[in-house]
Amino acid sequence: MELWDAYDSQFRKLEGVTLIRGEEEQMKPGVYHLVCDILVRHRDGTYLLMQRDPRKTNPSMWEASAGGSALQGETALQCGIRELREETGIISGDLKEVGRVVSPMTHSVYVCFLCETDCDKDAITLQEGETVAFAWVSREELISMSPKKLLTYRVQSFLDELHRKDITVSCGDGLVSIRVGAIIMRDGKFLMVGNDRDNYLYSVGGRIQFGETAEQAVVREVMEETGFRMEVDRLGFVHENYFYGDAPSNLGKVIYETSYYFYMKVPEDFCPVSEEFAEGEAKERLTWATVDDKRKFFPQFFREELRHPERVLKHMVTNETEA
Repeated sequence: MELWDAYDSQFRKLEGVTLIRGEEEQMKPGVYHLVCDILVRHRDGTYLLMQRDPRKTNPSMWEASAGGSALQGETALQCGIRELREETGIISGDLKEVGRVVSPMTHSVYVCFLCETDCDKDAITLQEGETVAFAWVSREELISMSPKKLLTYRVQSFLDELHRKDITVSCGDGLVSIRVGAIIMRDGKFLMVGNDRDNYLYSVGGRIQFGETAEQAVVREVMEETGFRMEVDRLGFVHENYFYGDAPSNLGKVIYETSYYFYMKVPEDFCPVSEEFAEGEAKERLTWATVDDKRKFFPQFFREELRHPERVLKHMVTNETEA
């Protein structure tokens, strides 16, 4: 029996509470267990990937690089050192914390570490029942891996050198942006996002990052915002829109945005937690909406087009800057 300490969303240990591995579904809302990720970067600039055992969940996917749950009594650093040694054979106490993530979906608080090493690249060990192969990849190769192959996508968000660049460029006094949106429907409702700054909702999704296709971007965005890995069903809409920016970074600027909206294949067990998460300049939250919802949402054509979705690709053009 593996025992864990319990934490709240602020990474504070809940004294007197013990969790048992395998019983995560019984955790109360607001109770989490600690998980550590360790990204390994060699002095030559390559990154270590470990391939999951095909008998595990998410079989044969790649992870960057080691990680697991902290045992009862362990600190995050102690967990990171142990998991790194067990899963790769690398012995190092020089781990640098680079980021934290809270996931109500998995009842986990994640601490991500970076380990820089000059170890023998051929001497990586595999852990029976956990990993079956390893590989050293370049920065470019790691960035280009799709969510269908790389399980630990969150580690890419913590290091500047691993960031893809959002496709948003200046053009005169305005901006040009390329975006994707996910149409996630269930029981006559569709999933949208709101934040603590704006009084409207918008689709799950975000800007395409340079090097991605639109399909890769929407799969990544859905995974990042809902915790679920979904496949694309079909492309439903291509939307061209001019509008005025309302975020602090683009306030009042004219933005020309092209968006690709994809219908997603929604798993039967899909039930995202209505969580708040940090994204850019505001805290965001997931919420279900209907076509008759009184709340304002974008794109506005969802209100009519999603009443009776059609299996055709539609091209929509709007200009919100026109009086």
